[in-house]
Amino acid sequence: MSTDVKPSWTASRLPFLADWEARIAARTLPREGAYLSILPWVITAGLVLLAASGLVLAVYYSPAHAFDSIQFIDRDVNNGWLVHGFHETGATMVFGAVYLMLFRGLLARPYKAPAELVWLAQVAVFALLLLVGWLGYTLTGGAASYWALTEAANAASRLGGAPGAIGVWFFGGPNGDGTLGRMAVFHIALALVIFCVLWLHRAAKQAVTPPAVGRGAVGFHPYYTSQYFVALVVFALIFSVLVFFAPHFGQSRLNLLPADPTIVPGKLLFPWYLAPVSGLAALLPGTAGGIIAVVAGLGVLVALPWLDLSGPNGRAGFLYRFLVVVLALDVFGLGWAASSPASALSGILVVLFAVWYFLHFLVLTPLVTSMEAE
Repeated sequence: MSTDVKPSWTASRLPFLADWEARIAARTLPREGAYLSILPWVITAGLVLLAASGLVLAVYYSPAHAFDSIQFIDRDVNNGWLVHGFHETGATMVFGAVYLMLFRGLLARPYKAPAELVWLAQVAVFALLLLVGWLGYTLTGGAASYWALTEAANAASRLGGAPGAIGVWFFGGPNGDGTLGRMAVFHIALALVIFCVLWLHRAAKQAVTPPAVGRGAVGFHPYYTSQYFVALVVFALIFSVLVFFAPHFGQSRLNLLPADPTIVPGKLLFPWYLAPVSGLAALLPGTAGGIIAVVAGLGVLVALPWLDLSGPNGRAGFLYRFLVVVLALDVFGLGWAASSPASALSGILVVLFAVWYFLHFLVLTPLVTSMEAE
């Protein structure tokens, strides 16, 4: 009797689906896999939701009348408020999952050789999401986002050399007619790039993860697919609570007011997921200096596989894990201080939290991991 598995109706008509089904059926994974390893799939699902809701918003959005078009969507388009809430809440959920993925990575050390590319892809997803999130923040046309875009565009136009040329190409010059149109195009284009980087992350992870064998091995389906389903249900429950009871969670209240070129906010407030980054930017004065500080903050994440001196088989000790927990509290405090009203105390706290962030990666991580390697 033949034991060949008959392909599905679609696979028999699309050969590439037959290959995909065969790989899924033959794939084996450890029975006791880490549950949070499904975060990239959750992030992908959240990005699909963002893409779908963003497509609907783009139909009604007008860059020339940004704030008014958002109000039109919320008030006059059938269920427009719900689609807008899906998009804002989806951003919150995706960023929450990405922050959790990064801090899980700091504890689990997926950046150890030969998996450096897995970690670099995660950092690339984070960096692209920050840029896409900032672009989405500017598209609202609110009082805070208008001045955030104005300061960034003016600083880029004053830069010289290659950075200045890139800045002028990106913004098209100082903030003016057509600038929001350019930001909308980059917002969509870079969002598509994130899907490509997630695919690279998945391919890199599979390349360094050998298939499980023996009694501890289970098939990807249905053992892992059922876990993914449960994770998506939990994601959907949290998402539903936020979208119906706190649709504007963590958003800047200043953006509830229309932009006014004659009124400059005392302090620019960003959404919660951009707040820690804005705190890093406060280390160096001026918008150009802030950009350098943010790039440096991402740079230490990129360099982490080489800042960790524990060796390929080194295990994280108690002190290292404790410092990662302190880092998580530090990032939370940095975002809180950056979102607080302008005062001398909040300014001091922002600097202290930002300095500790760089101290953790540049000093404490090499020191502690070298001690563990001995």
